[in-house]
Amino acid sequence: MASDSGDSGSTRWSPPPVRSGSPPTPHPLDVACVIGCAVQTGVGAVLNTAHVEPGATVLVLGLGGIGLSIVQGARVAGAARIIASDPVPARREAARRFGATDLLDPAADDVAWRAMELTGVGVDYAFDAVGRASLVQTALAACRNGGTALAVGAAPIDEVISIAPAALFTLSEKKLLGCALGSCNSVRDIPRLVALWQAGRLDLEGLVTARRPLAEINEAMADLRAGRGIRTVLTLG
Repeated sequence: MASDSGDSGSTRWSPPPVRSGSPPTPHPLDVACVIGCAVQTGVGAVLNTAHVEPGATVLVLGLGGIGLSIVQGARVAGAARIIASDPVPARREAARRFGATDLLDPAADDVAWRAMELTGVGVDYAFDAVGRASLVQTALAACRNGGTALAVGAAPIDEVISIAPAALFTLSEKKLLGCALGSCNSVRDIPRLVALWQAGRLDLEGLVTARRPLAEINEAMADLRAGRGIRTVLTLG
């Protein structure tokens, strides 16, 4: 808070210390940067929003940076079965490396039906990591009675989630949760994610599949739109 002297260089009051979510000790920022969105959202969706318990079954729809972080979060939580779905073969194989137990191609598989077949009753938790209303509905269909579907991706504002018939949804006791940035408190969760990385329980390096100078940002965006790689780190200078 500044005094009324009009001179910001000689104020009588100083701002209070601000606690931030920065890593507590030095870390390579070209790797730690992926925590800022993808990892805190994906891992946080599992640990903070869904509270996935050991032995649970999980379905992840979409295997970009957020989806692969959900896969890792489910592994950290001790999920017994992690079913991962994406139309891009390289991303499905990446999901296997990060801990997925079953891989589905939505272009060839009825994902909700296959989830039912693999688990016998449906999954305990299903995550839409893309941001598409149709995938939220697939997540609901794939859940067992009493299971939880989570909308993690940001869907376009004009998309609508339809639940029909409503009476069956009531009787099934399924739950639909929204999730923004993994329900994270940065002061608590950034250090926790760094600690999981340091302990070898989170693979951040594996999420970085390319590095480009800032001048190549357009090429990086083209890779993103084409589904090439997972995360590209842009370097300044």
